[in-house]
Amino acid sequence: MNLRQLEHLVALADEGSFVKAAARVHLTQSALTRSIQSLEETLGIPLCDRQPRGITLTPGGRLVLERARKALFELRGLERDVRLFNNYELGDLHFGIGPFPAATLLGDALAQLSQAHPGLRIQAAVEDWRTLLQRLRNESLDFVVSTRQAMPESAELDTLLLPAMPCGWFARPAHPIFRERRLKVALLRDLAVACVPIPDDAREALRKVMRYGAADSVNFSVQCNSFEVLRSLAQRADVILCAPLSSVREQLHDGRLQQIVFEDSVGFSTQFAIVHLAHRTLTPIAQKAIDTLIECNRVAMENTAPSLDPAE
Repeated sequence: MNLRQLEHLVALADEGSFVKAAARVHLTQSALTRSIQSLEETLGIPLCDRQPRGITLTPGGRLVLERARKALFELRGLERDVRLFNNYELGDLHFGIGPFPAATLLGDALAQLSQAHPGLRIQAAVEDWRTLLQRLRNESLDFVVSTRQAMPESAELDTLLLPAMPCGWFARPAHPIFRERRLKVALLRDLAVACVPIPDDAREALRKVMRYGAADSVNFSVQCNSFEVLRSLAQRADVILCAPLSSVREQLHDGRLQQIVFEDSVGFSTQFAIVHLAHRTLTPIAQKAIDTLIECNRVAMENTAPSLDPAE
């Protein structure tokens, strides 16, 4: 039994004769007769009684017809949904993103995806990098976006690195640091500094930027997974925020935050990575979302004033 045979039975029932049904399904009358006979042999029951003026379905034929209509309806629905799925108009998108890339990319990416594909159901989880990696490995997320240092090198992961993004130090204009005659990076040792939790490799790189000694460790005064909270804190209290430049461009533009440029410190950067399981095929909408995030990263870099040079 196949779907074509079910289509032939539905056409026969609708038209009431082999001649009309054969014309509807673009077959010869003999070919349609063979198809119905084959279906009857497969099911082991007669489906119709042949009469001079047409056909009449048997009780078994009526039972099969009812199920055939439902099966063909579901098939057409499946074909429609697959078309919508492939055109990004239907489906679920689950991805995770770290606090830094969320502050820089998430708002613009969600706006573009929601505007272009209103039928999508999107769940974007903003979590720390450990949680994101665990959920990715549990296959509850299609992909994750995090800092490069947070994602381990592994054969089970496919990793796409985005261009490095300049970072810096930011504080409200009334912060006492701006009253210093000379801005030296050593000032950070005695001031409150806020940052999202970062992996050990990134902390080590930051230690060198801050010119700490080999035995010194970077201990932030405030750590929080919510970058929004940290950004608000830096605007309201004497706390210095360590962040990507693009994540505070609005606050810099309207004067709520001001960049601290230390005369004895080179610029530094962060690099985002988009990671998914190597053995799992991405859905079309997941790939579309990744392409959107890549474009948002490019635009964010273009819109960021080059006041810091990325570290080598």
